[in-house]
Amino acid sequence: MVQKTTTTTWKVQPEQWDIDNDVVEVWESMQGDLWFITETEYHRPGVAFGYARLYSMPQFAEWGSIDRKELQDNPTIWQVSRDNWGNINSYEDGLLVEVSDE
Repeated sequence: MVQKTTTTTWKVQPEQWDIDNDVVEVWESMQGDLWFITETEYHRPGVAFGYARLYSMPQFAEWGSIDRKELQDNPTIWQVSRDNWGNINSYEDGLLVEVSDE
């Protein structure tokens, strides 16, 4: 009997553009701001690409470049362990969805 293995990926919703939105990192702040990184090196070192959603201004959430050093150097921002990504829906249902590659 051959066991079928499945791979699980996480994607940011909404899919506003035709872009690769597979999440590779998630960052969170004490204020509830979220950064979903889809590319860790975007055009130049230290700059990532992803979706930023500020808790106090969710209507201005957008895709764009993100300064990773700014996230890493700020003591009120931390990288969320992949094991905890499923808990992020508490901010907005369906913002980060798990997709199985079956």
